[in-house]
Order: sequence, then structure tokens, then C-alpha cells
Amino acid sequence: MNHSTYDYNAKLSYNLSPVTTMNFLAYGARDDYHLPIEENGENVSVLRWDNQAYQLSFATQKGRLGNSTAVFYSAHTNRAYMGEIKEDTDGYVHSGIKSLNVTTDFSYSLENLYHARWGVKYAYEVYDLVSQGEEMRVRHEPVNQVSVYYDNLLRISPEFSVQVGVHGVAYCPQHHRSYYSIQPRLSVKYFPSERNLLYLNFSKMEQFYHFLRFDSFSLPTDFRMPSIDGFKPCSSEHYEMGWKHFMNSGQCEVSVYYKTRRNVLALRPDTWVEDEGWQKYLMVGNGDSYGVKGYLYQRWKRWSLQLSYAYSRSREWFGELPEKGKVPSLYDVPHQLGGALSYQLTTYSSFSVGGMLRSGKVRFLNEDYEPLSVEEFREKREPLNYRVDVGYSYRKSFGDKLLLLRLGVYNVVGNPSEEDILSFYSVHWSGNCLPYGSLSFKF
Repeated sequence: MNHSTYDYNAKLSYNLSPVTTMNFLAYGARDDYHLPIEENGENVSVLRWDNQAYQLSFATQKGRLGNSTAVFYSAHTNRAYMGEIKEDTDGYVHSGIKSLNVTTDFSYSLENLYHARWGVKYAYEVYDLVSQGEEMRVRHEPVNQVSVYYDNLLRISPEFSVQVGVHGVAYCPQHHRSYYSIQPRLSVKYFPSERNLLYLNFSKMEQFYHFLRFDSFSLPTDFRMPSIDGFKPCSSEHYEMGWKHFMNSGQCEVSVYYKTRRNVLALRPDTWVEDEGWQKYLMVGNGDSYGVKGYLYQRWKRWSLQLSYAYSRSREWFGELPEKGKVPSLYDVPHQLGGALSYQLTTYSSFSVGGMLRSGKVRFLNEDYEPLSVEEFREKREPLNYRVDVGYSYRKSFGDKLLLLRLGVYNVVGNPSEEDILSFYSVHWSGNCLPYGSLSFKF
């Protein structure tokens, strides 16, 4: 399989006055996968992902009051060749999301004691959903969404601050039931000493979009569903507390968290999707996750060190499978370790060695890419993933201009995941070793 990709990014800013600015942003990207499926051996596009985003924004400040207003359009399309998905079929099928957003945000600051932000957002979204059956077709589902928020930060003393906010959402599909949500959030920070920070965070969220992938690739036939057809939003509460210590030439941080989840969806074991009746193939349950995370950054003369480790568990349970109890979710990765050691060669250049180690993800298909049985449901994992990278960077400023050169080798030794190989590799060296290089100039 051949893989080609490109992207573009353009930004334009214009100062209408010393306190008023207008900005324009444009972004586009395409990933295209080809296979020689024609009789003459010609490569044909079998899978293509397109992304586009455009934004026009306006920002101004009058005294302590600020305003930012923006119009934003985005589009994502996932197109696949039917012959690679379903036998005795031809042509292409696609899914996607188009979204038009209008937002206005206000901010108010009173010295260093009080800061408030509030705003309104309207979004009009159109989902292109693939309906399976004897003939695949695409249906269009328009959704209107209005949200308002208010967030304020109060500095009670130099050591103690509280941030409180609330987010309200009205989710209104044109042809289905509407949902209304209130999502509070709270953050408390306390400095017991100059070099130590204690913090506590709480937030409640609701997600109005479900996505389940059935293959190593993201395909248009995957389950992509807004909160329609009886599929309720997924809601969660997140609790986290932590400690951060500031050193002369670095910092370290440790935190613990717990998160609840409701209305979690999963494909039933030993199930083949044959038509658009998703309720027959999916089951609804609840879940939770918890973990502890640590981070260290330290500089010493020409050396700099970064280390991070996370132990986390993500679990789900379903009423249709009481005998399985709490099983790992598809996002359960118990151990994640990362690190990088850099040496400053000169004022402008440095050399780095980095690496990662990560538990394998839970398998949702067997070795023959078939759905797992009830006995094997969430019982198997991918192998342990790890890699070691090396890199060189050169960075130099010329007044307000910047030159940046990066060279290196990705995965000198290691075992990257199949997903990483499929997503990022266009050429293959021995052991999936991959050289890279980039040159950028900012002016």
C-alpha cells in the first residue's frame, strides 16, 4: 500500500488600530492510500481523508473589557473504495461532518484580583452518515447547537485562587429529540510556599457524538453517530488533585485523577454489522477511569532532562454481559513512560535522544480481523510498544526572522504500534526505522 499526504496552513493578521486586530486562518490536509487493484496493476485510491478549516476573527479591547468574535467553517470527509469494504460492489462511499460556527467571547479584568470570561456560540452541523445494507447509501443529519458559558477567576490572596464556571448547551437535531445540558467546573489553587503549588479540579462534560472504529484504519463504515436515533449523549465527571514543585532549573509534578462515564457504547461480541440497525449490534454501559501521573523537567549546564510516567486504568461494564464484570476499555493503557535527554552543542544547536514505552492497547479483533467471542471480549492486548529516537536541531534568529532545521531518525530500535506504522510510514526501512528532516523559516 502506498500512502501520500500533504497539508497547508496560512495565517493573515491585520491591525486595524493599536487595540483592534482582524485575523484570517486557512488549513487543509489530505491523506491518500493507494493499492494496485486494477487489472493493469495501476494504483487506485482506496482510502482518502480530507480536512479543511477556515476562520475569520475580530478582536478588540476597550479599557478592562475585551471582545473576540469569529466565524469558523470546518469539514472532514472520509472516502473509501467500496470493493475493499464489501464484495461485489464498486464505486466509492463517504462519510463526513461539515460545521459552521459563530462565536463571540467577552473578557473583563480587574487588576490581578478578578478575571471573568463569558460568551455565546452557535453551530450548524451536517453529518453524512453511511447506512449499510444491500446497498450503501449516505443520509444527511443536520444539527443546531447553541452554547453559553461563564467563567471567572477570583484571587482571594496571593497564595489562594478559585476559578468557577458553567457551560450550558442546547443540542437540537432537526429531525430528532433535543438535549439540554448544564456543565459546571471548578479549579482551586493554593501556594503553601513560593516553590510549591497544590491544586484541585472538577468538571462535568457531555459529548454529543459517538465514534466506534472497526478496523485498523478509520473507514466511512465505522459507527459515527450524533446523539440521534435513541443514542443518548455520553456524560462524565472528572476529579483531579495534584502537587507541583518549582526548582531553580526545572520543575516536577504529581497528580491523581478519577473519572466517571455514562452511556458508553460498544460493539456486541461476535457480531458482524450487516445493515443500518445499529441498536441490534451495539450495547450501552457505564465506565470509569483512574490513575496517577508524574512529570520531571530539569536543566543542568548544557544538559536537559524530561521524564514522564502515568499509571492509568480505564474500565467499562455492560448490563448484557454481567458475567464479564468490569472489563478494560479500548482506551485502557496501564503504563506509559516517556523521556528525552538533550545536550546543547552550541548556542544554536542541540542533540537529543528520546524514547517511549507503552502498554499495548486492548484488541477488538482477533488475528484474522474477526470480532471476538464473549469469552475473549476485552481479554487480549497488542504487544508492548516502545521506541528510541535520536535528533538534531539548529535554531537561529535573524532579528524578527527565525530559521529552524530538524534532522533525526525515528525508531532507531523499537516496536511501534501497527496504528503508528499505518498512519505515519510512507517508506519502510529495516525494523521500521524512519529518517526525518524539516526546514522552516519564519519571517
